[in-house]
Amino acid sequence: MELDVNGCITEAPTPADVVAAIEAAGSDPESCITLLDDDGYVEALRQDDGAFRLTRHDGTTKFEAAALVDAQALKTLLLGFLSGDKHWHKNHDWVRAPSPSKTAEASGQPPAWAIAAVVASVVLAVAVSNLPRDWLPFLDTTAGVVALFSLPVVVMIGAMVANVSIKMHRAKAWLQAQGRITRSSLSVRRPPEGNEIGTAVNVPDVAYTFAVAGQSYRGNRVSLGDISGRFAEEAVRRYPVGSTVTVHYDPNDPTDCVLERGLVFGAPAAPGSDPAAPVASAQTPAAQKAALAGCAPGLAVLAVLGAGGYWLAMGGVQELQTSMPRAEVPVMLCAIGFGLVTLLFFVGYRRYLMRANAWPVVPGRVTVSRVEQRAASGDGSNRRSYAAVVEFRYEVGGLHFSSRQIALGLTTSGSRSAADKVAARYPVGATVEVHYDPANPSQAALENPTGTSWLLFGAAMACFGVALYASHVFR
Repeated sequence: MELDVNGCITEAPTPADVVAAIEAAGSDPESCITLLDDDGYVEALRQDDGAFRLTRHDGTTKFEAAALVDAQALKTLLLGFLSGDKHWHKNHDWVRAPSPSKTAEASGQPPAWAIAAVVASVVLAVAVSNLPRDWLPFLDTTAGVVALFSLPVVVMIGAMVANVSIKMHRAKAWLQAQGRITRSSLSVRRPPEGNEIGTAVNVPDVAYTFAVAGQSYRGNRVSLGDISGRFAEEAVRRYPVGSTVTVHYDPNDPTDCVLERGLVFGAPAAPGSDPAAPVASAQTPAAQKAALAGCAPGLAVLAVLGAGGYWLAMGGVQELQTSMPRAEVPVMLCAIGFGLVTLLFFVGYRRYLMRANAWPVVPGRVTVSRVEQRAASGDGSNRRSYAAVVEFRYEVGGLHFSSRQIALGLTTSGSRSAADKVAARYPVGATVEVHYDPANPSQAALENPTGTSWLLFGAAMACFGVALYASHVFR
């Protein structure tokens, strides 16, 4: 028998070791406790609310508990398994767990064939770019180069569309069964440690059970698409614990199941409509007009930039060089372009921060506070960067949310000492004020760094200064 607590192995554990592991897990929101022998194992994964999600394997089949358990129930279960009690799991409702591929698909991960297609397109683009130009003369043109290196993006978009089409086509032939919601709450999907791109995302933790030919199954997918943010909140509120639901399942593999065969969670489908059609969010005419009004400035900017790009491509560069013979026109144009883009970011970011000043505030609690090392650009220690990872939990409208956004819209990394200072301001267990977006409570932060937005303005002015210098107007 072995006890595995977050990778730390204890051979021949005693009942005291098991109890100590469960009690220590109470302060770690990412704790995983596994007790295993030659015939199988039982695993307990701590959830944000302090309960545990159970999984067991009997040597041939993997099962999941239909409901979460508290620390006391987990002690009874693990101690029974440790003592060799053959009936240790009889007091819990267990259902067959989905296959690893179905679990990965439910979490929004792309299928293996889509990843392989994108990788193959990158390899192809690199290989073709190294062929003799006599074979492919179009590579000597700007359009040819752009088309070649746009291939991976096109393939990626095509793979996404194909994946959606395949899911929709398969779901049309699925059967239906009556099920019951056994768990409905928000969970948090965390990025791997050290990941510079990902962040904590609130997702629906909705579980349901149903029976097919006398066999019980468990599902945890709401729709065919990935759900997060405000759509996750809507999903949880729509499926309360104990409610009866219609489950759509693959007759060849009932573990492949969903509550809605649409790709986007939103309003219920209209009576008589195709149940396999995507479900769209309902919006009032006023909301639609507001959305169009919000898009108008962006569309106007895109139109101006497009017109400017067309003029430059049709001889505008030559005209500028003729009228300003001393100017370094390419440098000047690049600097102006970067300056305009940075200025647009400044305006948008500034407006966003100003609106956030009116967000409501609720108390929260810090659940994670640590410093992570980011990817180093070299072997020297002076090239490493560090970032403070602070996760906090808060409640809005009866639902518990989690976030890792310290400063709104801003992620920074730097020296170890700077990251340590940030983490020290928010120790685990500390009570904090959480500012959240009332239209999307998943969007929340501890700080509103309005002053940092002026850095973008300064960068834009610096670009315009470079453009002015390159024009040689004053020289």
